Amino acid sequence: MTNENDKNKLVKESDSVPSKINLGPSSSIDLSFLPENERKTLLVEYSKGILDINKKAQELYVDAVALEKVLGDLSETTKEVSESGNAVTITHSQNTKLGRTEIMMGNTEQAQVGKLSKSQTGEKDWIPFYILGGIIAIIVIVALMYN
Repeated sequence: MTNENDKNKLVKESDSVPSKINLGPSSSIDLSFLPENERKTLLVEYSKGILDINKKAQELYVDAVALEKVLGDLSETTKEVSESGNAVTITHSQNTKLGRTEIMMGNTEQAQVGKLSKSQTGEKDWIPFYILGGIIAIIVIVALMYN
C-alpha cells in the first residue's frame, strides 16, 4: 500500500499548478491566493530546498558512517594491543562536515589524562611569529634611533 502523505505532497486544482504544499504531517501552506506563475516559482524554490536538505543529510550520513568506522577500528586496535600486554596510546583528530572530532585512547598515563598536544588539536603555534615580529620591531627601532 502506498503512503498517502507521499502521494499528496502537492495538492492540485485540476491540471494547474498545485495550490497547497504539505510541509509535514500537520502543516501546509495554502497558495491558492497567488497567481499561477508565482506558485510555479515558489514550488521550484521549494523543490530545490528539499533537494538541498536531502543532499546535506546524505553528506552528513556518509561522514557519520566513516567516523563510526574509524573509531571502531581504532578502538579495536587499542583493545588488541592492550590485551597483548603492550602500552598503547592512539590519538586521532578529524575535521568533517559534522565538526571536529578529537580522540585519545589507550592504557598509558598520557591516554588516561586525555590531553592532546597543540599540534594534535590543530592549534597553530604562534611563538615563531612573535619572535620574528620582535626582531623586526627591534631592527626598526634601532634604525629610527640612528637616523
